[in-house]
Amino acid sequence: MKNEDFDENKPQNGDFTDYGPLGDGDRDEEPEKDTPTDETDEDDVSMYYPDGDSEHMADDDEGDGSFLSAREKKKKKIRKKNARLTGAQIALIAVVFVLYTLVIVTASWILFYKPSAAKNGEDLPFDITPIAGTEGEDAPPVHRDDSASSQSGDETPDPNVTGTSPIDEPAPDDGEEQVETPTSSSEWKVKDGVYNVLVVGMDKQANLADVTMLVNVNTSDASITVMQIPRDTLITTGVSTDKINAQYASLVGNAYHQGYSNSYMKALSDYARILEQSLCVKIHYTVLVDLEGFPAIVDSVGPISVFVPGPMHYSDPEQDLYINIDEGWNELDGKAAEGFVRFRSGYVQADLGRMNAQKIFLTALYQKVVSLLKKMEIGKITELAQVVSNNVTTDMSVSDLVFFARAFMNIGIDNVTMMTAPGDMATSTHYVLNRAATLQIINDHFNIYEKAIDDNIFDRYWTFCYNYDVYLNVYYAPVTSAYTSEYTGDEVAGDGIAIPFLH
Repeated sequence: MKNEDFDENKPQNGDFTDYGPLGDGDRDEEPEKDTPTDETDEDDVSMYYPDGDSEHMADDDEGDGSFLSAREKKKKKIRKKNARLTGAQIALIAVVFVLYTLVIVTASWILFYKPSAAKNGEDLPFDITPIAGTEGEDAPPVHRDDSASSQSGDETPDPNVTGTSPIDEPAPDDGEEQVETPTSSSEWKVKDGVYNVLVVGMDKQANLADVTMLVNVNTSDASITVMQIPRDTLITTGVSTDKINAQYASLVGNAYHQGYSNSYMKALSDYARILEQSLCVKIHYTVLVDLEGFPAIVDSVGPISVFVPGPMHYSDPEQDLYINIDEGWNELDGKAAEGFVRFRSGYVQADLGRMNAQKIFLTALYQKVVSLLKKMEIGKITELAQVVSNNVTTDMSVSDLVFFARAFMNIGIDNVTMMTAPGDMATSTHYVLNRAATLQIINDHFNIYEKAIDDNIFDRYWTFCYNYDVYLNVYYAPVTSAYTSEYTGDEVAGDGIAIPFLH
């Protein structure tokens, strides 16, 4: 186009818009157009839509634009959500996360926790050095002196013939020559999942151990074995009555005078050591029950259904003990249960009959407690835990207690065996263990080692027999003549135990 043809007052190229005259400084400026420029709004996406497609543009604007990826949309939503959280809310989330982690870790710990066990060949609690001349069942008895004067009836033993406590660990007498080549400790490999627990029921008024039970828990074959040791069992450690229940009382006195803060638990530890070294067993844990709290423990789990084998009637105002229980099935509360397990005057076998009655009650109590645990009756379990904590002392940790509670839930009553330590009444006042039968039970049920306990190391200090015929005749009697009274839990729960009554 030539310059002379340009008329500023005429519209150009069909543009009829009147822009007005251009000033000298406006020559380089171009009029606004609808094409995008560098300064176009980044959020304006109208250029991507056909003219007039405002409906789709509005829809996409509502959804943040179809050109955003799904991941970008998710991040944008999270940023918006986090922006709305306060500092307190973030702190609460962190605390919940930490608590959740602790719960998972604790649950895993409890699920896979196992109590510490003895290591192979280490820390053997008894002497494994054989005594010369005692190998085999036909060997002469340890400590036996055939020239010693015999004793019968209830005569008092010669004070010059006394036993020796394994706590003192004396050197052997001249007649007890030690073998030069002792058994290697490396031979004593420990079985997996086998634990022994000493349970003592104490009469706090006299500090007597009226109940002594050795309990074996075998988690490998899911079984429990309980051996009751009669309270009148002869023991030759120098206690005044020569009875095992007085042994614990003597140890309590010793611990008190030695200044121990808890003389009861120190005495229990020493008591366990005597049994370990004499019976050749490993005791992993000890439990001390205050018998005054026994009724409260029973009441915390509810009445116990028990079949009473005969009429029980007894009164003792001095002990505030009144027993009136009829024969047959009874629902025993705490006070009645105490009378049931203490009654003995009407039995032909006195204390041995009472121990069989205790087997009946322990079976019923075990079934009741396991039932509570399986049903997760939180109220009853909490009440039981509170009462037990007030009346039971143990060296177990909380993790140990949980471990054994879980084990009990998996052990049926048919895998529970209860027995009395084998022996017989040598006199009217003293029960004497039978050496061979007791050793057999130890090996069958309480030996945590793969190697059998041999006769030449068992009861090396003659803890359970004086050197008089009246005691020796029971101590060395054949196994078949020993009183054992062994029952399985399902036998007791089903048919009960026939206990002879005087009337």
